[in-house]
Amino acid sequence: MTNANVAKKCFAENIRLFAHSETEPEKYNLYNGLAALADAMASIQVKLDDIDKRLRQLEVRR
Repeated sequence: MTNANVAKKCFAENIRLFAHSETEPEKYNLYNGLAALADAMASIQVKLDDIDKRLRQLEVRR
């Protein structure tokens, strides 16, 4: 599991434990935003890993 996925899981847990949309909308929005950011970072990491794999394949062909 990547760091970004661990972060996403932790933020989701924080939402469940500490942030209630009706009573604490600031915390709820903060943790939702952080979870979305971690999700985007995980997506970027997958794309970077794919780029790295393709570059290595090109290097092998030379």
